[in-house]
Amino acid sequence: MLSSKHMKNPWKKLGSKFVHQNPFFSVREDKVLRPDGEEDIYRVIEKSPSVFIVSITKKREVYLIGQYRYTTNVYSLEVPAGGSDGQRPLTAAKRELQEETGLIAKKWTKLGVIQCSNGSSNHLGHIFLAEDLHATGSNRMQEDGIDKLKVVSFDKVLKMIADGKITDAMSITPILMAELWLRKPSR
Repeated sequence: MLSSKHMKNPWKKLGSKFVHQNPFFSVREDKVLRPDGEEDIYRVIEKSPSVFIVSITKKREVYLIGQYRYTTNVYSLEVPAGGSDGQRPLTAAKRELQEETGLIAKKWTKLGVIQCSNGSSNHLGHIFLAEDLHATGSNRMQEDGIDKLKVVSFDKVLKMIADGKITDAMSITPILMAELWLRKPSR
């Protein structure tokens, strides 16, 4: 889990209220005393944890999903991911991989936890590497708006990031974490 051992929090919360809530996130307004001593309002998006899965084949290929992102008006290639929906992160990762790709994995490795947007949200992302993949024949791709399932060599995925073809930060980070883990000599 993430830690704040290194520094004392220079912010002081004076009050708090929720100004928006829906099934996906809440917006909280905190009246705060900033580190410079001035009072201010800090808006925080509260969101349940998510899971991000780098699913890799024995040939060192990565499964990517493609979908149009309404919020940015851009088509995006991404790693399978989704909300934890109150489940334990590994359970949610297994569910999301099957729903978005139709795959199950026999080997799972937790690569870490990231802060998804720490300037505006408490949203955490649990990153997993899924290996020893098997197709189930069923998925919920269409329901989730996924219209492409692409299998790409790991080297090509890294080149796609470098060339700006993969721009989703919540995919780039897990892919780079997987690359670092896969390079470990002790693996």
